[in-house]
Amino acid sequence: MKKKADIFWIIAYGYILLPFLIFAVGWMKWYISLPTVAVSGICFYKACSESPRLWRPEWNRDNVIKMLFAVGIIAVWVYYSGIGKFVFQVPDHSVRNSIFNIMVESRWPVINHEILQGSPLGKQGASAAGLVYYIGFWLPSALVGKVLGLRAGYYAQAVWAVLGIVLVYYLICVLLKRVAVWPLFIFVFFSGLDILGIFLTAQDPATFECKWHLEWWGTPYQYSSMTTQLFWVFNQSIPAWVCTMMAYMQKNNRNIVFILACSMLCSTFPFVGLLLLALFFCLSRKYDEMEAVRTAGTREKIRVYISCIIKDTCTLQNVAGGGLIGITSFLYLTCNYSGAYIMGENIKGPEFDNSLAKLILFLIVEIGVYVALIYKYNKENKMFYFIVLCLSIIPPVKVGYSTDFCMRASIPALLLLTVLVIKTLAESWEKRDYRVFAGLILVLVLGSATPALEFRRTFGETFRRIKEGEIVYEEDSDPIKLLSGGNFSGSVDDSFFFQHFVKEPAP
Repeated sequence: MKKKADIFWIIAYGYILLPFLIFAVGWMKWYISLPTVAVSGICFYKACSESPRLWRPEWNRDNVIKMLFAVGIIAVWVYYSGIGKFVFQVPDHSVRNSIFNIMVESRWPVINHEILQGSPLGKQGASAAGLVYYIGFWLPSALVGKVLGLRAGYYAQAVWAVLGIVLVYYLICVLLKRVAVWPLFIFVFFSGLDILGIFLTAQDPATFECKWHLEWWGTPYQYSSMTTQLFWVFNQSIPAWVCTMMAYMQKNNRNIVFILACSMLCSTFPFVGLLLLALFFCLSRKYDEMEAVRTAGTREKIRVYISCIIKDTCTLQNVAGGGLIGITSFLYLTCNYSGAYIMGENIKGPEFDNSLAKLILFLIVEIGVYVALIYKYNKENKMFYFIVLCLSIIPPVKVGYSTDFCMRASIPALLLLTVLVIKTLAESWEKRDYRVFAGLILVLVLGSATPALEFRRTFGETFRRIKEGEIVYEEDSDPIKLLSGGNFSGSVDDSFFFQHFVKEPAP
């Protein structure tokens, strides 16, 4: 009997694939984009139909009310994040707003011929620069903006963000096998103990620049709370959350590469963290065939195991879809100028020097306390140990002009740590293990100081600016300067992608 696709998977795969499809049509030559869209569409169908069946809630009055209430909380969370230009925005939105404006108001592909002298690309002698950035999150709403206007595009950004978070929340409910609102509050307020880090390093929160952003206490190391991720790097975090949860929910490897590839155009740094997790998922599967060779020699067991992995992973959606989407996204993103700076050789200053003492304290404060509290309920869980390993080795790595790699590559593992905390809370409460439950609640309350401060800053600055007659949201960056810089663009002169894949921009 032919398997019918679950409506959730249709929405979820559509969410992560749509940005790439828009990119293919908007950026690439027609004779490349048409087969690309066709192959992606076939792989989309295969992925949806071969995804595992999920637990479904009974949509009675009680569950419907809970779900609507949760969606309302998510909408408020997104509203106060600054997405959509409704309230105060953190400084990073200046660039993100400008990128979105460029995508809405410029013809696709976006290519700038006005390179500023003295800029990174100007010094390189580039004659033109293309917009090269992880633009995937903005593409659906930018398309809306092109049709209905820029303001409508910003509204669509907020709706797209809400939809992504709702998908993540629903999967958390699936894991718990019940619709509950409390896990959403844990998700919103989950954070490391940054306030403890400030105390232990004898910094004064009143004068410390972290009064705007507590997580800066551990520079150059930082693990961002979920609210911090949403407020500062929503374009990377939301797609990464969706892809991570989708990969986690798979029962086999049949769609894992496809999911991973779809994350590249939206969440380039988180893609690296998700890649590590995907490898773990692939290599840790259990196969029935292994039972038949249980008494065989080691060489035979390895042969059968490798055969099972290859058979399980080499599907049409992984090989054709994942390969096509992944290679195309990779060729585009490698055009970025700043991506060539590995291990941060241009990041200097004593506060950026790696220190073993600083790293150990950082790991204890950010994840160590949670690890100790949830160990009892996860000591047989291999993924638990792998998450701890990932979060321990990511901080010293630097890529690009800043310490973004630590903050962003950690997003998938931090999300799964949050999920394990939620599951441990539920299990410890059911088993009346009040020591673990109370310990987690205490730590979560202390950690909530970080997201609480993010909200406080937004509330305070929004109402102050309204009172003083100022524009509440962040002013946009200069688009010409942005497209001449290294972080958001790349030279088209010697780019394989721009020379062979990109269509000629319309006059």
